[in-house]
Formats: sequence, C-alpha cells, structure tokens
Amino acid sequence: MLHTTTVRHCAPAQCLGYGVPKYISRRLSSINVASPIKEPRSKAPPFPHSALSYHWDTSPPIQAQLNHASKFFKLQSPQFLWSAEKFKTMDFGGSPEVCFLGRSNVGKSSLLNALLCKKIAHTSSKPGRTKMMNAFAIGGPEEEGKPRLVVLDMPGYGKGGRAEWGKEILKYLEKRRQLKRAFLLVDAEHGVKTSDKQLMELFKQHEVPFQVVLSKVDRILFPGSRNPSPNALSFRLADLKRTMEIVKDAVQPNPEDDVHGVGEVIACSSEKWIEGKIIGIDTVRFAMLKAAGFELQPRHTLAKSVEIVPHDEYWVKSS
Repeated sequence: MLHTTTVRHCAPAQCLGYGVPKYISRRLSSINVASPIKEPRSKAPPFPHSALSYHWDTSPPIQAQLNHASKFFKLQSPQFLWSAEKFKTMDFGGSPEVCFLGRSNVGKSSLLNALLCKKIAHTSSKPGRTKMMNAFAIGGPEEEGKPRLVVLDMPGYGKGGRAEWGKEILKYLEKRRQLKRAFLLVDAEHGVKTSDKQLMELFKQHEVPFQVVLSKVDRILFPGSRNPSPNALSFRLADLKRTMEIVKDAVQPNPEDDVHGVGEVIACSSEKWIEGKIIGIDTVRFAMLKAAGFELQPRHTLAKSVEIVPHDEYWVKSS
C-alpha cells in the first residue's frame, strides 16, 4: 500500500528569509559569505627621467653627480647680490657666473626659483616683468674660498622687451670674464623661434659657451589634470625627442663646425613633481655646476698592475 506525502512549498516571503523560523534564521546568519577578492593594482612604471635629456656630444650625469648637484643647491639658502640696469654698474667678483636668457614669458624667473629652492626671483604672467639684470649667489662665502656660483636672471627679449636691454646684455656677454656659460631657455611647447636662432648666432660670434634648456616640458607630457597612460606618455616623449633633435640642428647645423654650443639639450619643468622631485631640475643644476667646474668628479677604479713578460722570456720562466 503506497503512502502519499504532502510536499509543502514555502511562501515567497519565506524563501527570501521573511517568516523563516528563528533557529533556521540563526543558522543562515552564521554562514559567512566570502567577499570578492580584489586584484592588486599594477604599479605604474617609474618615470624615465633620462628621456628628458638629449646628449650628442656629452655624457649624461650619473646618479651620484645628480645627488651632489641637488645637495649643493639645497645646502645653503641663495642670496640676492645686486641688480643692474647697465653693464658698467655691475658689481664684480671672482666667482664663476652663469646667466639665463630667453624670450619674454618663457619662464626664466620661475625656473630660477625652482633651481635655487626659493622664491627669490620675481615672477609675473605679463611678459617683460624682469627689467634689470639680477644676480644671486649659491654656495659658500667667496671670502672663505668655498665654491660659490653666481646666477644671473636676464631681461627677456621679444614681446615686452626693450632694445636698450639687449644692448646691455650684449655688453655683458662680450666683456664679462666671470661668465662660464649662458643658458638659453626655449619654450618646449613652441620650439625654437627666429629670435632664439639669432641669439645663438651672437653666442657663436662672441665665443660665448651656451646651452639650450627646454622649459615648461610638463605642458607637453602632462597637458591635462590626469596622469597619462604609459602608452600616451611614450608617444609624448617621442614628440619631445623630435623637438630636441630640431634644437640640435639649430645649435649645431654643421657637425664639422667648431661651435660653442654644448652638445646636449635638457628639458625641465618649474612645478611638476614626480617621485619626490621636480622633473629635470637636478640635471640643469648639474649642468650649471659643470660649467663652473664644481661638479662631482666620478671615481674611476684602476685595474691592478700586471707584469708584462716579453715573449722570449716567457718560455724561460715557465720552464
């Protein structure tokens, strides 16, 4: 005889946990539901700082030299020395000097503030803010014989510039014996202009050592508020490399010519921080110290001396 059983179906509310007996509800609540495992975020690759320099006739600095340059500029606070409207009113000293020139609003003063770790040079969004030749000192006191570098912020040329400024700057470039190198700032976004090329020709005519620095490179590499993807950054670095090659052709049109242009181009920013430092700043600092002869000399390990035995004596010693 077959026995039939009645199958009772739970109400929808009971299947959802409503109206479930308390002992079943407690057992269900004790079951831990595993949370989904979050995949670790992949770290962004380190920024290729070496891509901000292009060397065709020089060797790039090693990390120890960059660290030394950074320490030299941070060890002591920079000092304002003097301002001069004319060359004849300049103060003279025995310390080596470097000067920064460029078109108006190219970012000379902002870059100097980043290099010297202090807002010591006046900045403005209006072209032609710098109207005098301003000198600043970094390093130890000159009277104590410690290394000291004098840095000059020169008035800009182009929009907002004045012809009389150019005449006094030219006198400085021609006659200043303490000048070791002129740094020509070129806007990385706009490239070399005709006035920049004209100034390079003046450097060559008066045998003034000079070097081109591309300013505001962050506007090319990081134009938006977000950091670019690795692929986008690589494309922008490739564009920067092409810009540097154009600068090279302007500095040294003929490889056979003996010019005074330094065979390297440095790109930098005055405000973009990456990995705890402003990009390109330490490389520019090293170039400044190298121009003055204050750079860290790398140590070269000499090989052990080896006795050289003539061929005819070798068989006698070995037998």
